Amino acid sequence: MWSRVRTTLALLACAALTACSGNGSDATPTPSPTPTTLAVAPQQPHVAGRVPVTLLPGLTVMTDDECTPQEKRRVCSAEGTESWAPIGDPAAATLVEARTHLAGGHTSWTTVLRFASGSRATLQQATRAAAAAGGVVLVLARDRVLAAVPASDVHGTTAALTDLDKATAWDTVAAFGEP
Repeated sequence: MWSRVRTTLALLACAALTACSGNGSDATPTPSPTPTTLAVAPQQPHVAGRVPVTLLPGLTVMTDDECTPQEKRRVCSAEGTESWAPIGDPAAATLVEARTHLAGGHTSWTTVLRFASGSRATLQQATRAAAAAGGVVLVLARDRVLAAVPASDVHGTTAALTDLDKATAWDTVAAFGEP
């Protein structure tokens, strides 16, 4: 019996000490220190330099199948979820900048690809072929499609991908900076 009394007294003493020390459940929490500076927005991805790419006009292939690079007459997105049928010959070009920004209405993102002036003729040729067939200009690097640009969104040495969600826009730019 004395052991039950001692256990009960010990538990009551612990409860009393906890309540007095301010560590109980109804204790007021200590406020966290307020940071003196806050990051307003993370650095938007930006790639600058000379990135070798391949330009290829293509038509979107509508299928539920996963695309594999071994398929004849198909080029695939990096994830294998999209595929295109080439409608012309691939041509080498040089990308000098990839960047993205929030669109004017702040509801979508735009990714802008700028090519070297020496790539202007190649870009125009791929754009004409894509426009004639109702297709897109595919921008490939490391044997994967990094961007599929509507022919109507290519002007001079600049190509734009519009109405993107943030993740897609940022991932597109980042993909051009990958080794």
